[in-house]
Amino acid sequence: MLQRRDIPQAAAIFAEQFMEDPLYIFILPNQRTRLNVLRIFFRNYLDMLYPYSDLYASSTQLEGVMLVFRSEKFGSSRLAQMNYLRRIVVAILKSLPACKYIGVKGLLRGVSILKNMSSAWLSMLEERPYVHMDMLVVQQQYRGTGVVTKMVMPLIDECTANDVACTLETQNPNNVPLYGRYGFELVDTINMPDSELEQYCMVYNR
Repeated sequence: MLQRRDIPQAAAIFAEQFMEDPLYIFILPNQRTRLNVLRIFFRNYLDMLYPYSDLYASSTQLEGVMLVFRSEKFGSSRLAQMNYLRRIVVAILKSLPACKYIGVKGLLRGVSILKNMSSAWLSMLEERPYVHMDMLVVQQQYRGTGVVTKMVMPLIDECTANDVACTLETQNPNNVPLYGRYGFELVDTINMPDSELEQYCMVYNR
């Protein structure tokens, strides 16, 4: 498991590996600025979610990196929700340097898109505890070597043993059959208004 001090390195890997993800291409169509903005975004995003999540790596080589949000760390009180909103505001403020590349309008557009493509759909679980596989990437040179299985299966086994829901979402349609092989089922599809972008919401159900 990675520590807070590892966030910059993990953020750099997420930025590099999400360069061709449909969501971030839609948010940042200019490829020349995309990597710089994603590096800023992921560093602040990981820092925002760190208190509620576990950050995993496949090994010390970081062939794969995974962020897992845990509902039991979040809590359900009004104070917990207020603290989370405060962390979101701080993350947005810390991301202001991205305006150097995309301007204020571009930053606000990105925030709006991320709000639409959010994890609000998890409310369908009601009171059931869950772990949410927020992000998982494998560095290009290690793809096809079993890294995804190495990272996903222990999480699934943990959820099965503890009767906890395991969830994820992706905007890449190619990932739907990939996760389907691990037992995840598509439970909802969210359309981004005025675009062809879709978010596929999946829950492990075996």
